[in-house]
Amino acid sequence: MFKKQEITFYDAVTPVAIVSSTNATPIVVTATAHGFTTGDRVLIYGHVTNTKANGIYKVTVVTANTFQLQDEITGANIAGNGIGGATGIVVKAPPVLLVSDFRSLNFQVFTEGTATTTIKVAGSLGKPSTQQSSPRYDYPNIGATVIPANPYTFMQIVDLDTNSPLDGATGIVVAGTDIAKNYEVNINVTKYITVFPITWSAGKITIKALVSNLE
Repeated sequence: MFKKQEITFYDAVTPVAIVSSTNATPIVVTATAHGFTTGDRVLIYGHVTNTKANGIYKVTVVTANTFQLQDEITGANIAGNGIGGATGIVVKAPPVLLVSDFRSLNFQVFTEGTATTTIKVAGSLGKPSTQQSSPRYDYPNIGATVIPANPYTFMQIVDLDTNSPLDGATGIVVAGTDIAKNYEVNINVTKYITVFPITWSAGKITIKALVSNLE
């Protein structure tokens, strides 16, 4: 039976550069005028030294420029592993889709104004069976460090405007004004998938998608 589902990953979202983070429990992240509300899910990517800050978490807002990190499932405070400097970005976390019943995902990327960003598609078959008794079960924390207990990878996509493949390690490099592009991902046999920016310096990002099981 034909199935399809429409998803909005981002709707005119502006990522925020990270200024610093604390080696504390919970980690406190400084990101100027972050715009988050307590309880929001955020995704941090590319933060160095304090690498425990990377991943998808819920936040507790401290000030207009700072917030704490908690596990999105258990609510436990996240402990730091070093003092983090001005590296990486934070953005509202996209939905992570369970796509085991689907075969393909087509998505559109739109930007407003002059934009500079790199966007990647992350996929995972979930955690090894020996790890599924953890509070997060087999759901990977995408954006966090890739280890055997937290497996995901960046997937190859096809630019539908040019029919050109883009390696997962490279992703979609966006640089220009009011960009509109279409892409396809073969998600056959993949379990979890999401799309998010890994770098950013300008522009608002909108990503809309359609998953289907059409052969």
